[in-house]
Amino acid sequence: MIFKEVEKINEELLEETHTLVTALFHHCLDTYMHSFRVGDELYAFSNFLGFSNAQEIFVLGLLHDIGKLKIPYSLLNKTTPLTKSEFAEIKNHADYGKKILYKLDVFPPEYAMCVKYHHENFDGSGYFGIAGKEIPLLARMIRVIDSYDTMLNGRIYQHTKCHDVVVDEL
Repeated sequence: MIFKEVEKINEELLEETHTLVTALFHHCLDTYMHSFRVGDELYAFSNFLGFSNAQEIFVLGLLHDIGKLKIPYSLLNKTTPLTKSEFAEIKNHADYGKKILYKLDVFPPEYAMCVKYHHENFDGSGYFGIAGKEIPLLARMIRVIDSYDTMLNGRIYQHTKCHDVVVDEL
């Protein structure tokens, strides 16, 4: 299904994506699995909306949390409440991800901005405080899917919720 479609993408972009996703697998399996689920859902959502580049958008979903490579494993898997400074470091993953993608120079520039802004809320209450249409459309889509997956599948610090509860909250 999706993997046959992904073959259509630029080979260099695929090689860099593979390298990054493999590094994420070795760094934090939970984030790796979450990233694949987000990529898969983002692909389906973008197909539903009629995007012609859904296979590239799948890659963007895979890479939305790639900045977590710069966050210590112990912090990503901390089971007790985060301190203010620890939460600030976790929030940095969005900017770290943007910098990783810019540095590689094989990803479309808008991918980097979507990675940076994937924790923004439409009302401006996200990590960087941008709001509404200032947030790139794909970043808004990632925000919804990322939140959906986190609530549905949980995290080390958060219990799972049933689908109906998640939909009500979103």
